[in-house]
Amino acid sequence: MDIKLRNIAIIIFIVFINTMYSQDLTDGLLLEYTFDNTTDDSSGNNFHAINNGAVFVQDRFGNENSAILFDGIDDFLELPNVSELKPQLPLSFSFWIRYDSDLSTDRDVFNTSFEEDRSSGVFFNSQSSTSKYAVNFGDGDFSYTASTRRTYVTDSFINTGVWAQVVVVVNSATDMLIYVNCDEKGGVFSGSGGDLVYSDTPGNIGRHDRDLGLPANYFKGAIDDFRYWDRALTQGDVNILCGSLSIVESTVEENLISIYPNPSKGMFNISTTKKIEKVEIYNALGQIVYKNNFKKEMDLSHLSKGVYMVKFINDKSSAIRRIIIE
Repeated sequence: MDIKLRNIAIIIFIVFINTMYSQDLTDGLLLEYTFDNTTDDSSGNNFHAINNGAVFVQDRFGNENSAILFDGIDDFLELPNVSELKPQLPLSFSFWIRYDSDLSTDRDVFNTSFEEDRSSGVFFNSQSSTSKYAVNFGDGDFSYTASTRRTYVTDSFINTGVWAQVVVVVNSATDMLIYVNCDEKGGVFSGSGGDLVYSDTPGNIGRHDRDLGLPANYFKGAIDDFRYWDRALTQGDVNILCGSLSIVESTVEENLISIYPNPSKGMFNISTTKKIEKVEIYNALGQIVYKNNFKKEMDLSHLSKGVYMVKFINDKSSAIRRIIIE
């Protein structure tokens, strides 16, 4: 099989696999907040959020009033206090997020049943000592210890000031996944708490409590395209959510092309032993935002912060690499 036919076969196979192992993303979708100048639910379930102080700002593409910003002081969204938003496992979340602080106390993103001084609901924050992403659920105990929660900490570190796509899947106490920019690098489980228990209080986006007797922590940063499902997303679902980031079409070995520094402010160097003729760069929507003849230095400082895919092309093969502009 020649190179072009093999590339076509790879793409067809990926599309087939994604379709075979994915559901309609509206299946089990509880709520969807696009944050396009509103906190209304666009899923059709009418689970609209009440905004307590957060403001609308530019999203990752520079669109005005298309993401929501939390000040880290007292901003939060309150979800409807209904049983439908308090399902038992499995469940999943996806969202785009930009952390604007390095402090762990500013990185409590959401809790599906916020109650001070009680370990309840499913909550997403960071590990205090490492700045790694963490998902947890509480067993309803009125204390915060390892014996009252179940936790999964991913091996991915949080990059402050950079938009990232996060997908979270919680199947059980020992089966959780966190994808960051479509990559699940594994992680560590901890805690010995019991089954998931919800409080009689509504869920929140933008705050969570983790210290007895002290006020809750508030998230500092921006969030966009927040979705919540009462089922486990499949790998095919994640691939669809990732869009262009999910397609890794490469007939060139990984170690023959390297990009550095990555992340960067926009200046990238390319080291390769392969003949490369052209370069195309795609944003998260799969749109071409840059194309040119190949050079060993790329100045992409004119592009917005975010995750992009770089496609290296010659007359016989192509390779795709991910870059981050911060």
